[in-house]
Amino acid sequence: MEALIPNTQWALLFIGLGLVLMFFEIFIPTAGVLGVVAAAAIGAGIYQLFQLGHTFLGVTSIFISLGVYALIFLYMIKRLKFETVQDSKEFTSVDASIEGLAGKKGTTETPLRPAGVARIDGHRVDVVAATGFIEKNIPVRVVETSGNRVVVRSLS
Repeated sequence: MEALIPNTQWALLFIGLGLVLMFFEIFIPTAGVLGVVAAAAIGAGIYQLFQLGHTFLGVTSIFISLGVYALIFLYMIKRLKFETVQDSKEFTSVDASIEGLAGKKGTTETPLRPAGVARIDGHRVDVVAATGFIEKNIPVRVVETSGNRVVVRSLS
């Protein structure tokens, strides 16, 4: 089979272009497109070196390419390293304003089947009916709060 790239300089240029594209893959978000093009360019360059009879140069290019890939991978992993730990008291998924609702009264704004929305102390709150369904505009009382869950019971 005849070589697609007629001389060694073009094969080395393909390998160099592939390494440069792999470097750009770190900084330009292309969803891996640059990485695939880079791997194809490096592969084509190395293939052509072997086709032209430059076995030592081809093997050396493989090791250099793998080394550069490893260095880029280690650099990317280093950038993803988290230095600090979040304080669990400051960052939580629980809404702190819900805790003070226990025992308060309000009115349903939507039917609770069993979940819906009620207005409690002038605020719209996602609520769950303790038992059954509750229709719209019915007075309710908060009987329980747990995490982000507010449980109400009908007063009528």
